[in-house]
Amino acid sequence: MTSDLILTPDQRVRVFVSSTLTELAAERQAVSDAVVGLHLVPVMFESGARPHAPSDVYRSYLAQSQVFVGVYDESYGWIGPDSTISGLAEEYGLARDLPRLIYVKEPAPGRDARLADLLARMDRDAAVSYRSFRSPDELRGHVERDLAALLSLHFDQARRTPRDSDTGAGDGIPVARTPLVGREHELDVLAALLTDERVPLLTLAGPGGVGKTRLAGALAARVAAGYPDGVRYVDLSAVTGGDAAGEAFARALRLRTSGGVAAFADVVSFLRSKRLLLVVDNFEQIVDLAPRLTTLLRAAPGVSVVVTSRVPLRLSVERVFRVPPLRSAPDSARHDLAMITQRFSAVRLFVDRARAADRRFALTDDNAAAVLEITRRLGGIPLAIELAAARVPLLPPAAIAALLDDQLSLLTSGRRDLPERQRTVRDTLAWSHRLLPHDAQRLLARTGVFAGGFDLAAIEAVCVCDEEPMDTFGALESLVDAALVEPDGDDRFRLAESVRDFARERLAEVGEWDVTHDRHAAYFRDLALRAEPHLNTADSPEWLSRIERDHRNLDAALDRLLDTGRPVEAVEVCWGLWLFWWRRGHIDEGVRYLRRVLADPDVLPPAVRGRALVVAAAMAYVSGQDDEARTTFEQARELARAAGDDVAEAHALGPLGTYAARAGDIDRGRELLGQAYELAVRGNRLWLVSLFHCRLGMIAFRSGDAAGAVRHLDEAKRVAAEVDDELGLVVAHYSAAVVRVATGDLAGAHANLVAGLRSASKSGDLACAGWILVALSDVAAARGRLVRSVRLAAAAATFRTPSGKLWMRAYVPPWPTAGADLAELRVRLGDERYERSRREGERLGLAGAVEEAARDDEAGAPEGTPAQVDEPQPRQW
Repeated sequence: MTSDLILTPDQRVRVFVSSTLTELAAERQAVSDAVVGLHLVPVMFESGARPHAPSDVYRSYLAQSQVFVGVYDESYGWIGPDSTISGLAEEYGLARDLPRLIYVKEPAPGRDARLADLLARMDRDAAVSYRSFRSPDELRGHVERDLAALLSLHFDQARRTPRDSDTGAGDGIPVARTPLVGREHELDVLAALLTDERVPLLTLAGPGGVGKTRLAGALAARVAAGYPDGVRYVDLSAVTGGDAAGEAFARALRLRTSGGVAAFADVVSFLRSKRLLLVVDNFEQIVDLAPRLTTLLRAAPGVSVVVTSRVPLRLSVERVFRVPPLRSAPDSARHDLAMITQRFSAVRLFVDRARAADRRFALTDDNAAAVLEITRRLGGIPLAIELAAARVPLLPPAAIAALLDDQLSLLTSGRRDLPERQRTVRDTLAWSHRLLPHDAQRLLARTGVFAGGFDLAAIEAVCVCDEEPMDTFGALESLVDAALVEPDGDDRFRLAESVRDFARERLAEVGEWDVTHDRHAAYFRDLALRAEPHLNTADSPEWLSRIERDHRNLDAALDRLLDTGRPVEAVEVCWGLWLFWWRRGHIDEGVRYLRRVLADPDVLPPAVRGRALVVAAAMAYVSGQDDEARTTFEQARELARAAGDDVAEAHALGPLGTYAARAGDIDRGRELLGQAYELAVRGNRLWLVSLFHCRLGMIAFRSGDAAGAVRHLDEAKRVAAEVDDELGLVVAHYSAAVVRVATGDLAGAHANLVAGLRSASKSGDLACAGWILVALSDVAAARGRLVRSVRLAAAAATFRTPSGKLWMRAYVPPWPTAGADLAELRVRLGDERYERSRREGERLGLAGAVEEAARDDEAGAPEGTPAQVDEPQPRQW
């Protein structure tokens, strides 16, 4: 290659296009149009650099590109005089570190065997997006969508903060405010373990404060492009048992849970076909449950797991990487300034954080010795160094070093039971705490009560007492300046786990443990009570998101109320939260708390017990535990009627009417549902009104009144849309599709299912999406859309879980057929085309599945070869 850099035509985001120039001229133009339409730059051989050799051009262009697009037909391409492989093959190999989007033209009866081998390798590569196409227009559409999705993914990962995961995702790695310093070598080593050696379980082990979480986040960003299904973050810092651990994993994956299936079983089922990276933080909380990861990895070979833990998990599949402290100078070190920052990453971190705290700070000959002493004294522990550097606006490095030497030596002498590095972090926290103003010391101790993040309103309510005035904003500002409290989005804050542990120690030492925990429980109990009236209205999205942000705090409040013998208040919280549990799929969590609430039948007043039973029965209902649910609803109905609680009675009567209708007593079912409907209207529970219209509509249909069924289902859609009830829309559209299919209206069924799928997608309900896709696959097969049927069935399999099936069974009527016959589809399409369609379906993702399902080309030719399919052949239902 020439020594001079051959510049690409434009230095913006660049998409390298690899293909033969003559065989695919129209396709190259289609790709170029798609790239330009997204305001990106197509990097193509014909764009310039003519004086240079062809191999020099494409190598240099590739080195400057961010995305690789490969388009292939039949030709293997030109082979240079000094090469044994074609330029196409070399370009693909050189692009191994880029996101690779591969498009293969079909059919290609004259494909070169060498190209076929290359394409087979591409198809097996988990890091490659592989699609087929037939025309330039179809190719352009694929490229536009795939590039947009790729850019959205990388933008999301770069910008995502924890509060962005309002829908229960938990999939964004916590984003730090400051850059990662001094971990370049570790990142290279760890990325190689995941990408080159394909290590399935990588544990970053080390004491608190050494930077495990930051390193895991940077590693995830480095390798994310190799995981088509993305990166998910699981925080176990507040988890203490197996049930809650399964819920944490399910929550991170946006899965519905149930009381009938262990949450971890849903997790394993969902991950079986995924190519995904899980980052699991603070695993030392549940290290005894580590064997579950082995179960998960055996079932899901495409999943990699990065764990942070203070101790190794001791699993056979585990590769342990002990995170070292940053490099600090030995006692005898004497270097010039450039050498200090180049050789000692601990010094670089101190300087970076000191400059962030005080723009005037600079490393000089006068303060270099003191900085070296600080980083040496703190053993290269990042958290300790950050705490010390945060004091630069108040103290020069020499004074910080002197205080550390005097005070930390005294502190450390009393904590010899802790490992040295843990003592360093603990004692640096104590030192930093001693330098705080009195109000800031008090506030820090009290913030230890929060589980997860918190906002200013929570600080005022929980941490400030009327009898003890506090300059709240001044104290909070001092904590942020001292790097003890971290801003977390626009209006929220959080503590690092090591700081939170220290704050809780202080809270106990100053004798404020109980009173602060009680204020915390009271505040979040009040939040649940304020939220409850809004969870069946158009305000639902805002309130659901608000509850999700404080999910862990609400759990902590419930635990506190139950641990201190206040079950009535705990029931109030459960009643306030149960629609959140239901709509966001946290059924397992609800079951766990209701069991504790109802453990002693004599402690709750009848009216309160009636509401607790409604919630418990609802959890059993969506968990497939019909006998328990029916009995519990009957008990709840009697208590609610006696208490004059119309809302609770409506909740109980509706399912009882459904059970009666399912058992064949149509009249009794209609009567009970009619009563429930009137109570729901009276109580302004509009989401219940929508649901009961669905149930009455299906009863009308079973009674032969198709027109009545349509009227009820149309009204169900209208009411659900009025209150922005996405789940209600799913139920209504799916029910309407069942009616349409049973009457032979496949186009109407398709339209309703697509609408239901869009609602499920909007709310992030993967379980509902999976089962709707099964129905859409069936309808597509009946309409002669065979490839689409296979794709949708494969996409459905990536979303379905046992708990999702239970939920769908509870709320929608059964699909009237056995579903698409995949064995028959394989015969009609042939093995090769069937397998290719299946792989494409598995890679669609939720957005791609919605797009695939929404295509309605009924007027066009059916899919498949003429010998396989002549005309759409609707099934006789």
